[in-house]
Amino acid sequence: MATVNERRKFVRATLVGSALVIPHDGRRASTAVLDNVNKIGAGLHTKDRFAPKARVTVSLAFLDSNQVEQQEKLDGMIAWVKPWGKKGFLIGVVWDDVVTEEKNRWLYYYLEETLKASR
Repeated sequence: MATVNERRKFVRATLVGSALVIPHDGRRASTAVLDNVNKIGAGLHTKDRFAPKARVTVSLAFLDSNQVEQQEKLDGMIAWVKPWGKKGFLIGVVWDDVVTEEKNRWLYYYLEETLKASR
């Protein structure tokens, strides 16, 4: 897992889209909206409450160049949870492993292209 000092090296990219948060404790999966993401984690909002340090898998969908949906699943831990008015909760997830081209092809390419464009 990334340390606090390492977090500053990874710029977050805005990526708004649907996600599925799947708890490892057997609870039902929760739909969520992805707000931002980087190579070490993501910020999402969801109607369901998660406990800090809960183990989860986040499933994201990307469209490839042929408009075919590609799924990526990233394992991680809930780092923080904040109430979000009457809409639910904001959650931060820290990935178990840093996103790499080999393990997370679609998210990796999205981050690379987005960060290139912002330079």
